[in-house]
Amino acid sequence: MKRITTAVCSAVLLGSFIGAAHAGNNPVDENWWPSEFGKDDEAGATNYITPTKRAAAAMLVKKGEVATLGMPYHSRTPLFPGRLYSLTIPGGGKPTHDLAWSGDGYRQTFMDELVTAQIGQIGTQFDSLAHPMIQINGKKGWKDGNYFYNGNRLEDVGGPYGMKKLGTEKVGSFFTRGIIIDLVKLKGGKLPIGYPITLKDYHDALKMAGIKDAEQGDVVLFRTGWNELWRDNLEKTADQAAADNAMFNSGGPGVSPEVCDHLATRKIAMLGADNWGIEPYDFGSKGQWPTPFAKVEEWAYCHMNLSARRGIYLFENLDLKDLGERGPAEFLFSWAPIKLVGATGAPGNPIAAW
Repeated sequence: MKRITTAVCSAVLLGSFIGAAHAGNNPVDENWWPSEFGKDDEAGATNYITPTKRAAAAMLVKKGEVATLGMPYHSRTPLFPGRLYSLTIPGGGKPTHDLAWSGDGYRQTFMDELVTAQIGQIGTQFDSLAHPMIQINGKKGWKDGNYFYNGNRLEDVGGPYGMKKLGTEKVGSFFTRGIIIDLVKLKGGKLPIGYPITLKDYHDALKMAGIKDAEQGDVVLFRTGWNELWRDNLEKTADQAAADNAMFNSGGPGVSPEVCDHLATRKIAMLGADNWGIEPYDFGSKGQWPTPFAKVEEWAYCHMNLSARRGIYLFENLDLKDLGERGPAEFLFSWAPIKLVGATGAPGNPIAAW
């Protein structure tokens, strides 16, 4: 299919516009498929994690210490508007299964749980390549539709019971070098809402930590301190937890387009952060979402230019406090998403080891 390369197109994601300020690296305005891994590739940037890369990452483990990077999933987890989370015990808390066991007065009993959620988009959440899309309508040389990585259109691969391509079962695994860009240490505390992490911040954090730039196949994690707002929600009153969740959802500091562009050239495998959306946002006070989505500029630039265009994965709402306080700046990052066939994402609890 012929694709335009010079005209400026309006790229629509969930009814919002990607700003024209970065159109030079805009996935609509450039030829962005087939992928460098081939026109049929569905794995994306995990292809960068080679056996040599895995062996080198394993050598970063010298002390045998670990930090887990997943936030707890619970009833006071802040939810993006329109999403839900509920964990219940079938049978009202009594044993779900009651089975025979030899001898008088003995039975085998078991407990189950029922989770109702957009399981790949709640709390600590990994985006598969079936999550971010560019919607294009009425542009010469294009079929109207919603475009994923490698030119896959939702209209061709979507369905009510899972995606026909790009689901989490296609991802593979992450066993590679990880680095943490610790802005909490660099700036002396939690970043403010809407703060864009600049390329200077990125390089200053590398220099502070004494590590080299991201390399091909790396996982790069940004610690902003933003999820400190809901870390202790279960210990708060319900009203205080709701207020803190509203503040958390009203925006946050995040990774600027210039940093995402730089990491794209480094061919990283994944970018992760301790905020809910990767990029910086400020939708107004107390989570009231006063700005209509269609008027929010620069919405999801990194999602489009990393995931949709290049197949580089994103991991949101990570817990980076323990790693930032105890761990080194580079480490072994190990994780694989559960194989939810056709899913748009996955929950997770990655491990950093050093």
